[in-house]
Amino acid sequence: MPQFEELGVPERTLLLKAFGYNVDSEGFILDPRGSRIRSDEAPRKSLRIEEAMIISGACGTLEVLDGTPTSISKFLRRIEEAGD
Repeated sequence: MPQFEELGVPERTLLLKAFGYNVDSEGFILDPRGSRIRSDEAPRKSLRIEEAMIISGACGTLEVLDGTPTSISKFLRRIEEAGD
């Protein structure tokens, strides 16, 4: 079962930078290529560090997702289906 921990903005920023991501001066998360990461739930919206969910992925990767209840639910469902 996944365990969720709350990280503050400085800790989130440090974690993102460790995996090649960054945060611009407006608080938007940038992928390793320097592009803003788009929301899966609202494609016209980019993810801000305060609102994003940062998850440890497979093989030492990092996933950056919307931090909404719907996105968390989808993530948990995906884990459950992968375990079947």
